[in-house]
Parts: sequence; C-alpha cells; structure tokens
Amino acid sequence: MTGLRPDIISIFIGFGLGIAGTLFVERIKRSWHKKDQKEYAKHVLQAIYKEIEEGISRCKGLIDLLENNKISFSRVYTALWDSARLKISESIQDEEILRLLHRIYYRFDLINFNMERDKFSVGAAFAKEYIAEIEKNFNLLKSRIPS
Repeated sequence: MTGLRPDIISIFIGFGLGIAGTLFVERIKRSWHKKDQKEYAKHVLQAIYKEIEEGISRCKGLIDLLENNKISFSRVYTALWDSARLKISESIQDEEILRLLHRIYYRFDLINFNMERDKFSVGAAFAKEYIAEIEKNFNLLKSRIPS
C-alpha cells in the first residue's frame, strides 16, 4: 500500500502539469487569434475607407448630374461592405465605429434602392439630401480609428 502513494501523487502531479500546459497553450492561441483579428479589421477598414471615399465621390457626381438635368444609371459601389460586414462586426470592439459604418452604408443603400427601381433622379436627390450627413459620419469614423 505504501508503493501506491508515490504513484498516485505522481499521477496527480502529471495531471496538474498537463492541465496547466494545455491552458497555457490555449491562452497563447487566443492571443494570436485576437492579434490576427485586429490586423484583419485594420486592413479591411482601410479598404472600406476607400470604398466610402469612392461612394462619396459617386454621390457628388450624381448630384452634379442632377443639377445639370442629366441622370446616371450606375449605383454607389458597396460590395466590399456587403461581403465583409459580418466578419468586421465580429472583429471591431468599438460599437460607435460599427454605428457610423451602418449610418453611412444605410444612406448608400437608400440611394442604390432608388437606382435599382429605375428612379435615377430620386436616387440622385437622396444623394443630394444626405451627402452632408454621409461626409460628417465619415469624418467621425476616421477620427475614431487610429492609423
């Protein structure tokens, strides 16, 4: 019976070391994953900034055409946001950034909705009505994200 005690103690020590090692490795994995998510979010946000800048430029073009009694048949490009929206919302901790992105793309969607319904002048009128709000939200967005 005395021979069992050291074996049992060794088993418990081995078990404890195994659990401690597993927890340590998992912590490192989570740390790397979190770092990768932050890096992903940073790169996608940089691309989304470009998309928003292009969207604002497109809105201004629509407004110019509307003021010159012309129309355009093209929409505001939002494909990057549409494809990255779910992943980016999981990667960004700041709710205000997500709120600002939503506000900007909501306005782009209103413009595009009317373009898709062949109401090009209505889409341009939406652009004219909301361009100041879109630019304001974009500037707020840029100020919340460190470069």
